[in-house]
Amino acid sequence: MDHWDEIRMFLAVANGGTVRAAAHALDVNHATIIRAIGRLEHKLGTQLFEKLATGYRLTDAGSDIVELAAQMAATSSQIEARVFGRDQNVSGLLRFTLPVSFATDLLMPTLAAFRTRYPDIALEILSSVSVVDLGKREADVALRVVVGTRTPPDNLYGTRLCEFHVGFYVSPALEQAGAPGCPAWLLGMEEAVPLDWAPDRLEMAAAPVRFSEMRSLFEAARAGMGIALLPCFLGDADPALVRVSGSRARHIGDVWLLTHGDTRRTKRVRLLCDAVRAAIRDNADRLAGQGGQ
Repeated sequence: MDHWDEIRMFLAVANGGTVRAAAHALDVNHATIIRAIGRLEHKLGTQLFEKLATGYRLTDAGSDIVELAAQMAATSSQIEARVFGRDQNVSGLLRFTLPVSFATDLLMPTLAAFRTRYPDIALEILSSVSVVDLGKREADVALRVVVGTRTPPDNLYGTRLCEFHVGFYVSPALEQAGAPGCPAWLLGMEEAVPLDWAPDRLEMAAAPVRFSEMRSLFEAARAGMGIALLPCFLGDADPALVRVSGSRARHIGDVWLLTHGDTRRTKRVRLLCDAVRAAIRDNADRLAGQGGQ
């Protein structure tokens, strides 16, 4: 079909429910989405959406083609991935997704060295813990902590690099016995106060303090607000923090390097994977809570 752009935008509205969500997902403006839907409806001679106050709802005709549109999107992604996988140039776009703390506190020297060595590679760093779809080329390489005993999806090519440990950290002043103040548990939005361990000699505040992202939680612990469960490679390396006496590092998962099967043979993907793999293995002790303290 010669209207792939319109189909792609139709599918984005169907998935997101609103023109705003579709525009954000595709990084285009609202007017582009609306015009594309109009062209597609004119081409097909039918209305695909009901325009409601709360968003867009598929009509029966829209529902009939949404599955076929999804199949077209999947096929398009497979074609792009297959072609990308044959690309042996040391140039072009390369998207790398990884947790923010890995980018800022562990791998930035590696990424800087990679950029210096391969200046023609347009490296795009997507620092996030959110899931991206490698199969849809939302990223080419992903570094992720896979929690527990789970393994990555079968459609991805993965290499387990090392264990990942976390520990309880506090400022040295609060760690001292009899220190004034009542430290709080510092938690992420979905975290619960740990029930299986508590520092007996520290009187904890009844109410925890919650943070929407790791960096603010980390800085709160450094400022003496309370106790935080942090990656060991962060807590052990910071002189403003100490691991709480009597607590032990916890193995919560493993660090995996992930690529898509069709793109992993691309030369620039292989070069980045080699650099990241070496850097992570060099820091395996830090990530396992054995790098200090």
